[in-house]
Amino acid sequence: MNKFDLVKTSLIIGVVALACSEPRHDSQNQGVSNEWELVILDSIQVDYLGSVDGGDFRNGKGVFFNFQENKLIEFDSSGDISYVSSYPKDGPGKVQYPTQLRYREDGRLFAASFMGWLYELNEDLSLKRQIKLSFLSEAKDGGGLLRNLDHWKDSLISFYPGRDGANPYDPHFFRDHFLLEKIDPRTGGSKPIIKIPNTSRYSSDKYFERPWVQFGVSGDILHLTLSNESMIHTFDLSKGGDYLNTIDFQPTNFEDNGEHSEKYQYISYNRMLDGDIQQFFVTKEAAIVYYTEGIEEEVFIQHELNDPANFPKFKDFQNQILKIISPKGLLSNEINVPYRIGRIMNIESVDKPFYAVRDDDFIGEERDYVTFYKLQLIRK
Repeated sequence: MNKFDLVKTSLIIGVVALACSEPRHDSQNQGVSNEWELVILDSIQVDYLGSVDGGDFRNGKGVFFNFQENKLIEFDSSGDISYVSSYPKDGPGKVQYPTQLRYREDGRLFAASFMGWLYELNEDLSLKRQIKLSFLSEAKDGGGLLRNLDHWKDSLISFYPGRDGANPYDPHFFRDHFLLEKIDPRTGGSKPIIKIPNTSRYSSDKYFERPWVQFGVSGDILHLTLSNESMIHTFDLSKGGDYLNTIDFQPTNFEDNGEHSEKYQYISYNRMLDGDIQQFFVTKEAAIVYYTEGIEEEVFIQHELNDPANFPKFKDFQNQILKIISPKGLLSNEINVPYRIGRIMNIESVDKPFYAVRDDDFIGEERDYVTFYKLQLIRK
């Protein structure tokens, strides 16, 4: 299991009054099926021995980060390596743990460290500049392939908590503070945007486990999720981030340990496992959530799954699922993803192939190269 996955704690939807748009399951009036399946078209091998600890893929090229070597590797759709760059962790030219990577449409590559640092990289992956804001991020934990770095027009948008000393570990951080920063990458100037809407339980004064933020931008619309709620919130960036609506993607199974009696309780990973949005992708046609269902308390305790040595057994008791949500709230079927398919690099369009890391640990094979599956969503 990826080290970033091990630190994640989750919860999920609880009792909330959803003032949100009503999702629809029928596709009769759409003229096309909204039933999908996931197909493995092919695989490619990248001649590199190491783990994939963050990455992106866009316009025929991909890039991934190896945590142990503090190194980026860029490759093409044939698996051929284009560039490799290692970075010092101290001194001139340092780049520290660029786990979150995002290509712009024009090919420019930006990166965010799981510790908060922001970078722009050159075509050959060398450091172009560090993007410094007027305040430091207070985030001190993981990110990996979480999608919390994106672009809008000439701005970079990032989950970069810390403005006015805001503490992202405060139990009411999501209620009391803006969630994202809109950043000028040339100057580091920034403006806070996006408040959690009242459709989320995190807008209340109640206590829940700390979620993880993911978001994506399509056109002027920003879509945002919290990892332990089955909701997608949308905002209009052309109007300063005004809230538009919320869609519940209605998972059949999504475990939730609910409201806590006091702050800083951690129930998920200790007594049960919450449902969790692992990854989130936004395309012109739809938003796609990639989530795990979670594990109920009885099963979790019976199999001693709170022991980190047993974390790999999570896969025996929950499914990982893709679900497609149209802008109008039309929900697809739940697409079960086999566990030999690991983290997805990116989904650019529901109509285009995309790549995901093969989980060699799950398969039980040791290779001296990294394998990526080439996948396609197909309408039934």
